[in-house]
Amino acid sequence: MLSELGSEFFRLLDGLTIARARRHIRQHYAHEMERLGPFPERRKPVSLTPEIDLQGRFLSYDKLSEEIEGYTLSLFNPSRFVLPAHQSEYERKLGNFSQLQREGFLIGMMKVNFLKRLESAVPSFALTLQRTMEKIEGLEQRLEAFKSYRKDNPELDFESLSAEEVEDEELRDALEVGKRLTFKTAHLDVDAWLAALHADKQQLHGPYLQARDVTPERDAKLAELKRLIADKAKHPTVNRLGEPNRKLLVFTAFADTATYLYDTLSKWALTECGLHTALVCGSNQNDSTFNPEDFRHSTEFNDLLINFSPRSKQRDRIPGMPQAGEIDLLIATDCISEGQNLQDCDCLINYDIHWNPVRIIQRFGRIDRLGSQNPAVQLVNFWPTPHLDRYLSLKHRVEARMALVDIAATLEDNLLKPEEIEDLVRHDLNYRDRQLLRLKEEILDVEDLSGTADLTEFNLDDFRLDLLKYLEVNRSRLE
Repeated sequence: MLSELGSEFFRLLDGLTIARARRHIRQHYAHEMERLGPFPERRKPVSLTPEIDLQGRFLSYDKLSEEIEGYTLSLFNPSRFVLPAHQSEYERKLGNFSQLQREGFLIGMMKVNFLKRLESAVPSFALTLQRTMEKIEGLEQRLEAFKSYRKDNPELDFESLSAEEVEDEELRDALEVGKRLTFKTAHLDVDAWLAALHADKQQLHGPYLQARDVTPERDAKLAELKRLIADKAKHPTVNRLGEPNRKLLVFTAFADTATYLYDTLSKWALTECGLHTALVCGSNQNDSTFNPEDFRHSTEFNDLLINFSPRSKQRDRIPGMPQAGEIDLLIATDCISEGQNLQDCDCLINYDIHWNPVRIIQRFGRIDRLGSQNPAVQLVNFWPTPHLDRYLSLKHRVEARMALVDIAATLEDNLLKPEEIEDLVRHDLNYRDRQLLRLKEEILDVEDLSGTADLTEFNLDDFRLDLLKYLEVNRSRLE
């Protein structure tokens, strides 16, 4: 396949990319490895599948996922309630999918999001259910307002009345629903939609109450994380310099989960374990318990990372930075999954599993780097259930991925037919499933993912280095 690409393609990428895969570094930069030190050894990943509730009152992940599959989520399905007399007006095509199909894809995406939030943390799941119920209640208010206006103003033709013609803001909001494609409320079976919305809210309310009752004291997953932190504090590893290493880097996909972990762990980690904690979400939510004397309490992104990994970030060369004390527990989202040297740390915890295996590898790459003084690095993964085949089939909804593919496209017809898109997406999901399962047993490099081409194959570095070696060996002959 690579041989079929023209030379101009390679010249373009050669000018734009700097690719340094592990294999590539070992092969061509042995002198740099002697100066910086070798890559750390990769220990076998640790896989954990804690329960949700220490008291056992909350549904299991598998059971609740089956319940979520049965949700109708009529909030996202207005097309289902268009009156027969007006259906032809809304049966237009957007790309290769009808509006009804698109709404079905959106509902599939929302179900996957519920599962991902549940996998991340119970409070994040509860927050998502709460927000969804609030959206339902907002829509119910608009529909009830429309019914009230229609009852009180029988002389108005609501089917032809345009929102632009109305000054009353409440009535204007009640006349239409929808964002990308708006529906006139008069064209909908309002009573049927209200009944369906009420049923949706009842479906969501039970799990919401159960999730809300799972306090940090009952959170089994949080308890397992605290055990890991306490064990690391009491039994630190020792780096090549003979120094104890108590550092832990905890990744989560959601800022809500990261904030929850920081709020529940930071004071405990300081008082019980003597560890300073930092929260990095890439926004104004950043925080830290690290507040040395004669130094401003900074929650700036880079300051927190420097104080977490002072050796690799060369803190001693930065004027104004504290030189005593450091952060040992860093809770972060994927805003730092790339481009950061955090190899002072030797243990990374995935508090939730990203659906893309490349992202997991990128996360681990923050600590699995040249220049590490740690002889070995450890990856710990929290999986939502021991039944991984079932988990993967639940997590990867073909129609949800189809929606992502199509929503990202323009309103014009796609080059591919829906069934072709579905085949491509299914193939992509099966590939990701295989790689995720591999990550239970081994740490992969991006170039190790089967079926992918190494980026180093697209530039001329190997050729240049081979040529340089040839020139050095044959200098006198060539001269």
